[in-house]
Amino acid sequence: MIKSMLLTELLDVVAGRIVDCRSEHGCAENSLSQDTLTITGVSTDTRTLSAGDLYVPLKGERFNGHDFMSQAHQAGAIAALIDEDCAAVDDMVLIRVDDCLLALGQLAQYQRRQFGGPVVAVTGSAGKTSVKQLMANVLSQQYNTWMTQGNLNNHIGAPLTLLAIQPEHEAAMIELGASGLKEIGYTAQFVEPQVGIITNASAAHLDGFGSLEGIVKTKGELLDFIQTDGCAVLNRDDVYFSDWYERAKKRDLKVLCFGLHADADIRAENIESTLDGCRFQLLLEGQQYAVNFPLLGEHNVRNALAVVAAARALTLPMEYVIRGLETAQAFQGRLRWCDGAQGQRMLDDSYNASPASVRAAIQVLANAEHSWLVLGDMAELGDVAEQTHQEIGLYAKQQGIKHLVATGRLNKNTVAAFGDNGIWFENRRELVHYLQQQTQAGDVLLIKGSRSAGMDQVVTAMQSAVPSGEEDN
Repeated sequence: MIKSMLLTELLDVVAGRIVDCRSEHGCAENSLSQDTLTITGVSTDTRTLSAGDLYVPLKGERFNGHDFMSQAHQAGAIAALIDEDCAAVDDMVLIRVDDCLLALGQLAQYQRRQFGGPVVAVTGSAGKTSVKQLMANVLSQQYNTWMTQGNLNNHIGAPLTLLAIQPEHEAAMIELGASGLKEIGYTAQFVEPQVGIITNASAAHLDGFGSLEGIVKTKGELLDFIQTDGCAVLNRDDVYFSDWYERAKKRDLKVLCFGLHADADIRAENIESTLDGCRFQLLLEGQQYAVNFPLLGEHNVRNALAVVAAARALTLPMEYVIRGLETAQAFQGRLRWCDGAQGQRMLDDSYNASPASVRAAIQVLANAEHSWLVLGDMAELGDVAEQTHQEIGLYAKQQGIKHLVATGRLNKNTVAAFGDNGIWFENRRELVHYLQQQTQAGDVLLIKGSRSAGMDQVVTAMQSAVPSGEEDN
């Protein structure tokens, strides 16, 4: 946390009041002193609390953080928020608020406003985590940079990310994800970035948005909370670019667009994409720069262009920008090379999957002579799920992929559309056993699927010299 807070400050930020819950008749106002008590940290998890922290209990379908007040006190929490009646615990101060989740966001916003360094936020259907990592690498050439850890990009994770910024940090890169309408607006209001990046919009997680138009509007909510003197970074190649551009201009925001389009402010030409990375010419502001980019695929070139645009909005020196791109490393579960136990080369892209990201990965695999596409289902596609999986099978065949091996109910459609050399398995164990028997040194395997498909377990099994047989379905 950037700044310790007196209890009086905390009460103002969350519109809370100190209560005494010892009475069986409910909570009544408490006269505890507010002048000297200091909060030094915030946590929603009793396992990560430290002495002097504030505990914020949240609720889920199967848990209620209010049930863990005694554990919070034992871990060192000196105060806790509550939004329902609960038993008091020794001398831990309880603060009543209307909504603990909202109060968490308010605390995050308060702390973010204490931070004087550049803050960049990114959202989009695909590529946002790669952009986050790339942008952090670029920022780190000049600043001590904090970024969203793991997948903490939702309505809980984004506030926690802001609260985790420390006094030594000089810049922050925040990833914003969403599983439903208005979620980006909810989190972006706390982040208040100087630069906001929208990577793209595609048919991912349709269940929560109802339609692609819902996704476009939700991603565009980021534009409503960029600082008034800030910059919107938009994908000129995306079919919905004009929607976002008009939304940004309604707030008189500066806009920088990136892409392969001739009208893009930051664009790339002469892209050479191989199984070892990409080389391209970067064009901006009348200048050209040769970039040797270690990440795979044309889609990652677009991600790099988004980062360049954001860096220019922050006036970072170009030597730092190029160095940050060229020293980037492939990220866990995102088109990262690893070796199979029998000498196969595997592209581990198992972290997640959307139709756009699967197509992008297939484009990379198409560079391999002995290509094996290994798929788990793509989740949360709503009514278009079967059709979308069928389209992926057709696309893989058109791109010249030699073999398709898949599991998951929806991938029956993918295999049927792919035709010859396509095979479907009931579970991961059978799929792995087949791959261990049929693939060899020199084969290139792209392994991909949504998180729920568990394709990372296929990667792990293929790295093992022990024949498959123990893996769960």
